[in-house]
Amino acid sequence: MPFAILGRRGAPAVRLPKSAERKESGKEKGTTMSEKTTNEAAVGYAAGQGSLGRSNPEQGAKSKSASVLTIIKFAGAFVAFLIGSGYATGQEIMQFFTAYGIWSMGGLLIALILFAWLGKVLMNYGYRHKDLGPDAMSDRAFRYYAGKYFGAFLAWFIPLFLVLVCIVMTSGAGATLAQYFGIPAWAGSLAMCLIVFITNIFGFHRIVDVIGVVGPIIIVFTLAIAGYAIASNPQGLANVGEQSSLFAEMANATNGAPLWALGGLLYVAYNVAGSVPFFAQTGGTARVPREAKIGAVLGGIAFIGAAMLMNVALLCHIENVYMLDVPTLYLSDLISPALSVVFAVIVLCGIYSTAAPMMWTAVNRFAPEGTKRNKAVLVLFSAAVLVIAVSPLGYSQLMGIIYPYTGYIGIAFIACVVVRQLIELYNKKRGVDVETPLLLKKDAEVSTSAEATRG
Repeated sequence: MPFAILGRRGAPAVRLPKSAERKESGKEKGTTMSEKTTNEAAVGYAAGQGSLGRSNPEQGAKSKSASVLTIIKFAGAFVAFLIGSGYATGQEIMQFFTAYGIWSMGGLLIALILFAWLGKVLMNYGYRHKDLGPDAMSDRAFRYYAGKYFGAFLAWFIPLFLVLVCIVMTSGAGATLAQYFGIPAWAGSLAMCLIVFITNIFGFHRIVDVIGVVGPIIIVFTLAIAGYAIASNPQGLANVGEQSSLFAEMANATNGAPLWALGGLLYVAYNVAGSVPFFAQTGGTARVPREAKIGAVLGGIAFIGAAMLMNVALLCHIENVYMLDVPTLYLSDLISPALSVVFAVIVLCGIYSTAAPMMWTAVNRFAPEGTKRNKAVLVLFSAAVLVIAVSPLGYSQLMGIIYPYTGYIGIAFIACVVVRQLIELYNKKRGVDVETPLLLKKDAEVSTSAEATRG
């Protein structure tokens, strides 16, 4: 932007001769074009990924302190977005971890480290780019980490995938209500669809507020069931080594191969690729970077920490749960059969806390929040989800159609994030903006060395 030529305060502006104005204007234009070229080069190959030349949000946040309540809310939203019906029923934990026997704890440790680290990275990216709109933030996040072409593919594939997951979640809600309360499956799916629709009407901040409370409730319930189950048969864990024949019969995430480390990696990959838009946007609502970073780390620890305890509980009772579709129901019955009603409500909360933000993410990709088209797209997507969810395909068939291979796409994305983080560390070491591309020209490096290093 050309600079205004102003006099001292209270005095009229000094008018330069036309020739001087043209000369001064030429200098300013040259400077502006040079700065623009440098900044565009720093932004890189992915259509404006970086934010060089813009104000650094962390500079204004240094004087602010992190809110403990906000950190807890972010951690709860992290957990609630990921939990879903598969986690609440124990089926995901069984297939990705428990099926590998005692080595399942190694897979869970890998998942714990990756979830905490990736959550911190993605939420921090959202904070760094909080001045962007939600649609631009998720699009640029994919392009920044995965590159121009793979990133563009993910930017459109993931929202569509999330709509399909919403279909599975809505179908699961109908199946759960039909099994526990005798309500027709279509009525249960309709009720869940309406609740998700109404929540999305109120926007992203309301979704985070609601599911930020739901997530901790589910974790507390999971810990209570798992703790009681372990206490009721602690000797079962010592006998796990004798149950190799049972583990051989169980379905696992690696098609029967005893690759426990890959199982843990697939679990993270399967979840994290679809979480990028939500995590980035959540980080963008933080007042200071510590809220985003600590909230994500605590969320990852809580999410996998509860899974670790549940995994131990399942191992303690492996001879009774290894062939069950809903193993956590068996564990809750150890406390009291009457608890199955509470368990059904918890499963429904898990479905809701996943479906609501996923619907927002998908709708926002096609019609940003606050625009006139947003509500129309929300109605259209909700109707499509409901129609397919109550179709004759059924819950288990939808699971088999929608989920395969998504984990492998997620692994490729995680690899891209690792590479990008290494580049950021290298840039931080040489004193330039962390988002500066490696192939940036030397003159651009010099001009950006004065930028405050983010990280």
